[in-house]
Amino acid sequence: MKLTAVIVLMLVSAARTSPAQTSLVQGAAESPALFAPAPPRVPDPAAAPAGTGRFQPDAPPLFRSLGPDLKGFFSSDTAKILGAFAVAGLSVRPIDTASVEDARERLPMGVASVGNLGGGLLMQAGGGFATYLIGRTTGRPRLASLGGDLVRAQALSQLFVQGTKFAVARQRPDASNSLSFPSGHSASAFATATVIQQHLGWKFGAPAYAFAGLVGASRMASSRHYLSDVVIGAGIGLAAGRTVTLHLGRERFAIAPAPTPGGAMITFIRH
Repeated sequence: MKLTAVIVLMLVSAARTSPAQTSLVQGAAESPALFAPAPPRVPDPAAAPAGTGRFQPDAPPLFRSLGPDLKGFFSSDTAKILGAFAVAGLSVRPIDTASVEDARERLPMGVASVGNLGGGLLMQAGGGFATYLIGRTTGRPRLASLGGDLVRAQALSQLFVQGTKFAVARQRPDASNSLSFPSGHSASAFATATVIQQHLGWKFGAPAYAFAGLVGASRMASSRHYLSDVVIGAGIGLAAGRTVTLHLGRERFAIAPAPTPGGAMITFIRH
């Protein structure tokens, strides 16, 4: 919770401001040449080339204003995503308890530990920061853009996840506290998977989504969340990931719930 608040505050404070304009008042005796247009900038041959560790001027900023992200989140595209996952979440509520028991029986605790650790906000946001810094220091703007979107997706998803947790106050399956709904780990993992898919395509997106599914199953196997918590958390994460990558203009896909015996599933239709 503290880490989430820090990330959100960083987003707000890092909004770009307009540089202050300055002027130099010269006397009447000043030479008119002082007011001549500056000559075009000539690259310095001695300057360090890209990839030498210096921050490159064409690399994207880590943070953008939180305002546009929030505005983009409240869109028709996001409403469709959240609506589909809400329907799926309601459909699986009758089997919430059974799904936790089933996950505990089927998923080895060693595997669940990997999902719990990898889906944590610290690992997800930390991975985004590391990706951004590597892209900046090696002069690779596309990699820096990926890292920046990963961090922004985490901040946006957790803003809604944590607010919903305290508003709903659903008790966890292990009765440890009342922060079960929705799953923050699932939101983080699905936000990351969506950003990866949008930047790198399905070749990398499919394994990322598979790992996100493992994270959700791990949270149930550890008696930390019900199935409906995981489903709604996944929807929030996917919507956040889509929101922060709107600037890419990549392929779009429709999402719709589909009933299954004893539950529901989410279908993805590529356009």
